[in-house]
Amino acid sequence: MASIINQISFQNFFNYYGPLEDNTYEFSTGVNIVVADNGGGKSKFFNGFLWIFYDEILDSDTKTRKTIKNQAVKVCSDKAKYEAIVNDLIDCNVAIEFSDNRFRYRICKGFRIKKLKSDASLIDGSDWQVFFKGLEVSKRDIQLLEFHEVYDEDEQRRILDKLIQPNLREYSLFQGEEIDKLIDFNQADSLNRAVKTLTDINKYEELEKITKYVADRAEKDLNEKVSSNDTASQNYMIKLGEKEKKKTSLTHELEKLKSYEHSYTENKAEVDRLETLNENAEARKDFDDKIKEQNNKFKSIKEDYDRLVEKLNERFFDGNFGWIAMGCGKEIVSFKEKLNRYREERILKKAAILSEDKHNHINLLPPDSPDTVTLQTMIEREHCYVCNREAKKDTEEWKHIVSLLYRKESGQNKSVQIFKNDLNDFFGDIQLGAQSYVGRIEGIENSILRTREKEQDLLDRITKVKDKIKSLKDERSHLIIGDEDNMTDARQIMAQYRGALSRLQKSEDDIVKSKTTIESLNDLIRKDEFELSRMRPQDTPKEYEIHLDIASDIRNAAQRTRVRVFNDMILKLEKEANQHFQNLIKYNELAGGILKFDKNPRGTIDFNYVDEEGNEVSGASEGFQRMKVLAVLMAIISVNPYGYLYPLLADAPLSAFGQGFIKGFFEETEKVFPQSIILIKDLYDIESENKLNKLGNELLNNDSVSTIYLNQIPGNLKQIEVYTEHKKIPK
Repeated sequence: MASIINQISFQNFFNYYGPLEDNTYEFSTGVNIVVADNGGGKSKFFNGFLWIFYDEILDSDTKTRKTIKNQAVKVCSDKAKYEAIVNDLIDCNVAIEFSDNRFRYRICKGFRIKKLKSDASLIDGSDWQVFFKGLEVSKRDIQLLEFHEVYDEDEQRRILDKLIQPNLREYSLFQGEEIDKLIDFNQADSLNRAVKTLTDINKYEELEKITKYVADRAEKDLNEKVSSNDTASQNYMIKLGEKEKKKTSLTHELEKLKSYEHSYTENKAEVDRLETLNENAEARKDFDDKIKEQNNKFKSIKEDYDRLVEKLNERFFDGNFGWIAMGCGKEIVSFKEKLNRYREERILKKAAILSEDKHNHINLLPPDSPDTVTLQTMIEREHCYVCNREAKKDTEEWKHIVSLLYRKESGQNKSVQIFKNDLNDFFGDIQLGAQSYVGRIEGIENSILRTREKEQDLLDRITKVKDKIKSLKDERSHLIIGDEDNMTDARQIMAQYRGALSRLQKSEDDIVKSKTTIESLNDLIRKDEFELSRMRPQDTPKEYEIHLDIASDIRNAAQRTRVRVFNDMILKLEKEANQHFQNLIKYNELAGGILKFDKNPRGTIDFNYVDEEGNEVSGASEGFQRMKVLAVLMAIISVNPYGYLYPLLADAPLSAFGQGFIKGFFEETEKVFPQSIILIKDLYDIESENKLNKLGNELLNNDSVSTIYLNQIPGNLKQIEVYTEHKKIPK
């Protein structure tokens, strides 16, 4: 009968403040659940089992297991330590009661701590004295009431092992992500080790070894008897010698096969280890190539943008753009009007002054007539600035400008050009300097708009490329493993992976060749045995021959049985694993793949996760990955004809699951394990009246769920006042 945990009790163990009877949980067969929010004592509850089995606890700060002896003060309730006075003794205990079909057992581990000073630290061990008690074990007949102490240490150990066997504890006792380590599909021997641990396949291997030993001994006895017979022929002895040589060769070949299989195991493990890294490295190389391409594109666009920015200042003063004149169109008109008024007024005033002298002759030119300097410039440049058009040399226009410059004086009176000098050079220079800008004023706004559009286009392209680079780098960052983040490492990994694949293939080829050689040697040895049986002297005692025949038949039958049982088990494993897997994920919207088991050249099991077409499936969610592990674990247990005789104890095993996964898990667990105690947050709902969410209440009414406890921490407590309350939620 399976071992069933009946109750577990805590005394001043972490937040479980108070005596054992105040912190007792009672369980039965089937599914038992302890629901708690974060900080509600789930991990502390699980630590009680770790203490009982391993003398360890899980340090929540470092996520590592530490020996209880170095953590005693930290393990003891802060509330109990705070309330204690100097020289007070505080008891800290964990007690478990479990039963089989005849006895009920009680196992307790504990210690006492003594407060050494009034201001003792709650975590400093030097302020406390610790007294550890030995393992306390007692038992009683299931029909009786009184427990009797067990003092024999060997019997104490046997009782503890009866709760959960040491080699099975890793499959019965785990927390959260430890599920992934139960069966690591990336390690070649992980699945095979689980199969050998949880099934009786080892018995067939042991039987094969025993029958082989018996057959070899029977053959040796017969050969010694025949060799001692004087009537044995020389040919018989020669044939016997040939057979012994073949057996020696067979022994050497079997040793080589073991070496090849060991090499295969190491190379398979290396391939499995490097496979993800290789995919990672190749993906990183692809990303690096893409990032390099985008960086080159970014550099080119940035150079175009920088050149554009550098030339912006030039465009203000460059005659081809003339941006500085933007908005000055009205100023040009105003300047001309003011200049004309100035000239008119100046001429009139000057004329008035000169007219007072009767000897002066006043020669008035049109108001817009240019001065001498301007006329000279217009002649040299062959351009009329008055009407803003060409005046090529020797044309009528050019000659007209020349005639204005070289006007002759008339009569004896002096002709006075009253507009000569007096700021005319200044105004002429202004007009000449502004001339290249004046003609472009109307197009400046359009020129700036086009430049701005070009600038914005370059900025948009820069932003787009930068976003692309960031996106590629973000995706690439998910591929970084440890500190391996350069292409030298990536190339090394890819080279190592190719080398490991080559070595794995060679090991596989060596195994096949070795097995062929072994089979050939076995055939030759069988032929020699047949010939020797015909060559034996007639007076050889028949009982020796009969003994050998029977022993050989049993040996051969054991070999065939082991192979047949192993092959049948692979088929059953695949069937059971897929059935469990489909049941585990049946409430999930996504369809799962197919779990595939194959016998490899070493005669062990390879596992693959494939789709309906046989293609390997990768990239499944963490929930799917853990469901695969649980499905295979359940399948291994299911193919064992004796079932599983121990409870499942799990802390937060469903933290990566959705509600559909959780529901499937609880339904399927009850079919495989005789008892399970699951510590979980995912059924907690603070707004619910009974603090269970919808799925929690569904499970409460499920016949496969025996018990649901609720852990809570009273609100508004200081750390030194914290304690865990628990209650059994009625169905």
